[in-house]
Amino acid sequence: MTPETRTYAPTERRQRQIISATIQALAESGYASLTFSRIRDVGELSSTRLISYHFDSKERLMEAVVMQVVSDAGEVMRPAMDAASDFRGKLAAYIRSNLDYLAANPASAIAVTEIVRGSGRPRDGDDVSVMLLSILLSQGQHAGEFGEFEPEVMARSIRATIDEFAYRRTLEPADATEEIDEIVAIYDRAAHRAEEGRS
Repeated sequence: MTPETRTYAPTERRQRQIISATIQALAESGYASLTFSRIRDVGELSSTRLISYHFDSKERLMEAVVMQVVSDAGEVMRPAMDAASDFRGKLAAYIRSNLDYLAANPASAIAVTEIVRGSGRPRDGDDVSVMLLSILLSQGQHAGEFGEFEPEVMARSIRATIDEFAYRRTLEPADATEEIDEIVAIYDRAAHRAEEGRS
């Protein structure tokens, strides 16, 4: 084990601890009330300097929070999508697993929503998410599983629905099983609507 390896793991763990505390602070108090002092108290950290050592600005910390939530969601979504045998199944798995993650992790959903609303600008990963989903939809069209529609428009609609779901988790933290089923069904029908003779 090299010195670099020995120092990397504690650094990574400490950063994750700070990010987790930030998510909890955002969920409890919102973006407007978020300070390094608040994060220190929630995470029971030794000082605010510990936070600024790892993240030199609030903006950098917010970027790290969003990246961590996206990464965590991806760990749930990838296996679900890989298990689907066709593009119709992959689209359903994409939507369902994303919504399931948000429903199971309300603090993360609230945190990202607060960051987007508080910073006044969209997440940096939004365009990438839309692009990747557009590719999936295009591939499904070429495979004959989806009907005729503009993939980017459909992708943006799906992402907007997911973002709205995340926002409403902050207001309605009830069981979302039926709502998730309905959202999946709506986009399954939408993807096939223009294709004659298919259900």
